[in-house]
Amino acid sequence: MTTALIPDTLQGALILSLIDFLLSFVIISFIGLLLTGFPLLNRVAAWLDTRRKLDKVKVTTPQAPAPSVTSQDTPEEDIAAIMAAVAAVIKGEHHILHIGPTQHGANWVAAGRQAQHGSHQPPRVPGR
Repeated sequence: MTTALIPDTLQGALILSLIDFLLSFVIISFIGLLLTGFPLLNRVAAWLDTRRKLDKVKVTTPQAPAPSVTSQDTPEEDIAAIMAAVAAVIKGEHHILHIGPTQHGANWVAAGRQAQHGSHQPPRVPGR
């Protein structure tokens, strides 16, 4: 006489349904984890692609020497301070091409300043 692992009764059917439910839950959860991983894989692939392109650009384009800024009348201490400020703000490679006062645009700056100060005046009532 052989005994069945799951009896052929209502109790056996309920046990089989419970096992089916639990296994379905495990399998569906695993599929959900796989599906949430695909966008991450896309990001990693895009990041690797951009890194490969950047490496290719760095290899193929030779760097031109930066022109010297020290030939101007600006003191070397000022140039060092400006270069340190630029390095703190801009990550990566940078070159300062020219340091000097600007002569153009003074009228535009004065007009903008006049408009800014004029906007703070209280409105004038006629007849007062």
